Amino acid sequence: MILDSGFEILETVDLAELEAKGIWARHVKSGAEVFHILNNDKENLFGFAFATAPEDSTGVAHILEHSVLCGSEHYPLKDAFLVLAQGSLQTFLNAWTFPDKTVYPASSVNEQDYFNLMAVYGDAVFRPLISEWTFMQEGHRLAFLPPEKNTNPDLSVGKLQITGVVYNEMKGAYSSPDEYAGRWSVRAVLPDTPYAFDSGGDPEKIPDLTWEGLRDFHRRKYSPANCRIFLAGNIPTEKQLSFLNKQFFDSLPVGKATAPIPKAARWTTPQSISIPCPAGGEQKSTVVLSWLCGDTTDANETIALGALTEILLGHDGSPLTRLLIESGLGEDLAPATGLENESRETLFTAGLRGVDRQNGNRGISEKVEKLIMDELRRLASEGIPKEEIEAALLSMEFANREIRRSGGPYSLVWMRRSLRSWLHGGRPWDSLLFVPAFTELRRRLAENGRYFEKLIEIYLLNNPHRALISVDPEEGFQEKKDAILAEALIKKEAALSETGRLDILEKAAALEKLQSEGESPEALATIPHLARKDLVPEIETIPRDILDAKGIPVLTHELFTNGITYLDLAFPLDIMEPADYPWFPLFSRCVVSLGLPGMDYGAVSSLLARTTGAFYATLQTGSCLPGFPRTAAIPTGTLDLRGRDWLCFRLKALDERIPDSLNLARRIITEADFSDQRRIRDLVLEMKNDTDSSLAPSGHSYAMGRSSRLFSRSHAVEEIWNGISQLETVHKIADTDTAEICKVLSRIRDTLVSRGGLLVNITGNAGAIQGAVKGAAEAFSSFGAPRPRNTVTAEGTPFFDQLKNGADTPRAEVLSSPSLQVGFAAVTLPGTFLNSPRPGIESVLAHQLSTGALWEEIRMKGGAYGAFAHPDLAEGTFSLSTYRDPGPLRSLEAFPLILEAAALDTPDEETMTKAVIGSFAKETRPRTGAEKGLSDFFRFLYGIEDSHRANKLQSMVSITAEELCAAAKRLAAAAGEQGRSIPTVIAGTAEAEKAAAKLGVEIRKLPV
Repeated sequence: MILDSGFEILETVDLAELEAKGIWARHVKSGAEVFHILNNDKENLFGFAFATAPEDSTGVAHILEHSVLCGSEHYPLKDAFLVLAQGSLQTFLNAWTFPDKTVYPASSVNEQDYFNLMAVYGDAVFRPLISEWTFMQEGHRLAFLPPEKNTNPDLSVGKLQITGVVYNEMKGAYSSPDEYAGRWSVRAVLPDTPYAFDSGGDPEKIPDLTWEGLRDFHRRKYSPANCRIFLAGNIPTEKQLSFLNKQFFDSLPVGKATAPIPKAARWTTPQSISIPCPAGGEQKSTVVLSWLCGDTTDANETIALGALTEILLGHDGSPLTRLLIESGLGEDLAPATGLENESRETLFTAGLRGVDRQNGNRGISEKVEKLIMDELRRLASEGIPKEEIEAALLSMEFANREIRRSGGPYSLVWMRRSLRSWLHGGRPWDSLLFVPAFTELRRRLAENGRYFEKLIEIYLLNNPHRALISVDPEEGFQEKKDAILAEALIKKEAALSETGRLDILEKAAALEKLQSEGESPEALATIPHLARKDLVPEIETIPRDILDAKGIPVLTHELFTNGITYLDLAFPLDIMEPADYPWFPLFSRCVVSLGLPGMDYGAVSSLLARTTGAFYATLQTGSCLPGFPRTAAIPTGTLDLRGRDWLCFRLKALDERIPDSLNLARRIITEADFSDQRRIRDLVLEMKNDTDSSLAPSGHSYAMGRSSRLFSRSHAVEEIWNGISQLETVHKIADTDTAEICKVLSRIRDTLVSRGGLLVNITGNAGAIQGAVKGAAEAFSSFGAPRPRNTVTAEGTPFFDQLKNGADTPRAEVLSSPSLQVGFAAVTLPGTFLNSPRPGIESVLAHQLSTGALWEEIRMKGGAYGAFAHPDLAEGTFSLSTYRDPGPLRSLEAFPLILEAAALDTPDEETMTKAVIGSFAKETRPRTGAEKGLSDFFRFLYGIEDSHRANKLQSMVSITAEELCAAAKRLAAAAGEQGRSIPTVIAGTAEAEKAAAKLGVEIRKLPV
């Protein structure tokens, strides 16, 4: 039967495990398919998905993902995505380019807002303008780099360069050896398929893409016939189908569906390949072995391979993980290790990072391969320990039960699962549902006790379709590439005719003019948005009880958590000496990863996996709000609790396993074997590699940490733990004698256990909370309540002491790494505190800047991938930063000018309304029960009360244009003063040298 909407219902299915109904429909005229998970969730989500397997590495799919959101037929704006982000109550808004598909998801808790988003996103993907200026801005363009001293207005005196948002983004991606290893673990085993190309774009190939090539890709790929639309939430299906038909499918050209990606031709002989990559501070390789395994659309096979992967690699004591780490052939597992199950066929990868090729050790790759293959043969022959199978299956069941937002609604997880089979010819629920395939897995295991050993033989041992991949840092690799590009551009510039030169200049001028112009009122009026009156400034209160458990203070939060209980065991760190602080990140990693008396770390890791959902340690610091007392009167007594530094052990487990989990947690905290030098050496090297690898993807966070570290003691502590200071610390620790490391870590543990005391936070349902409180009392009563802070530690740290003692503040900081192809910039200014009279003003300003002037000046004009404003109301700071920025010095110079302009430009009510709505949406996004319980715990620790939150929300909704300008004016004035703020640049060698010369400072070279 064909509905009034023009759709036919293909199938309706009961999705009992999701407490939902699945409705699969197809638009008869166009062939577009829709799958709706209809449930009672008011946070509705949609996602337009297209099969966009690449045909080369020009990044056409990625550039198109950016470009379609830069104006469409019915919404002719420069950046519809930006305008939506400015004034929508969206709880998620993004676009993703995968190796074989492009997806445009968005969600909202407001039905009108939801349909507004769907209207704009749908028009963007089906009717984009894709103008030439969009291609130049988002993809790539030639431009003349202005001279250092811009005394000559003729830009032609500068050097020719290539820039563009995606071009610069991918230069950042290609700065990391981990990125190379991840990409080649797939490419190497799929050389004759679309997966051999980089859908994101190889910076060397991106300039080959033409504007017409981009438009042609859209014509071929973005048709209704090639579209799959995923829906989830409580808005009736027929209402959504009618909207889709009326807005799009009744009038659009049908187009053609893209042919499914064929399976790869199977090899009869394994292959090997060596790939050079940029070298940082160290010259060690990554070696991985990658197999082509099964069919992603076969749910039973995919779940079985997922379980096998969990068995082999799921935790530190898993057979293959342990063997690799202890082999001495490398320093830790390669990040590419695991199962890839979002491509047409599944891939299994295992390998090592930090493989030393020096001293003529040429056969090291083959040694890694032999090590892996021998272990697989041993497991297939001798059998997999039953406890490892039990741990893996429990882990999979736990992961399926846990509700996680992952930056957006949990329905995003459902969407990605559905597309695995749906886009490759299967039904949407074939890869969505967990229970049927998992039940079948258990049945097969019951029938055949050697089921997983048989999987090892079929998919790994007897499968010749595998590749041995070595990713080798090469000294001068990036410099050579830069030199080749520079020479090519010099030749290109020399070959330019006067007409060609003039064309580049005119297009650059036209693009800059267009970027500088505001949107027309007529264009802005096309984007629907809500009004301030639609906002209800009411905070969500989180239940909190404070109990005494035999001398241990316990906070509890009765919330729905789907049968999982979450516990935070918090030990105060500021009872220690300041010199211990750089060691805490390593301690937090080691203490949960070691053995126990009579049980090595592998056995403990396996026991943890069979008992808990997870057990790990995190570091937490924060300041008490000004004027708020440090002490808290609770049932245990009046205790020194607020504005302190904590080591939080995060434990999550199924409700029925909480007693066993708590007892195991206590044993690990008090008895971890810090004498195991080999294990600790492995953990040190693993941490060093993880920290080094985080620079390229998280450079903006490092830059912000440096620029804000003198504003408060907590910012200083955060920088010691998670900033450049820690990056340098882990290299120093790696050079320290292991026996000495063990002594330091053991002393830290003994001090915390004997003198720290404990504060507990529990989130779960009522019955589970009662049992958890009882369990915590029995397991931890001997610890007592948190002891008062060490006065010396509480009043200062090495960085904060500089500020206290009036030491000269550095004028600026420039840090360099030879592996970086792009840079990062940041500056931090004194801001407003949460308990000020109007605390929401800077939040609205930050949203307006991030989606306005910063986006336009630094992303659109400057070519950076991102630019952000971030207020920290708990610490009273306001930060500006950039991400994957080709010109961080330019951005640093632009920050104060942007603030000055915001101070002078009084926004109209339309602009104010969008800024308020957008910032309000961030503040009121839904969260899971676990997130709510943890947030309330931290609010308690730092003196944040519901009245502060309510006042912030109210001040956001009632903000005036004059208040916004006044806030910008105050920040602009602070930006022009020499004070505590330290403008910071992190970049590659050439850009760092340029920034250091301009700022008049020395370069600080990073050890990576």
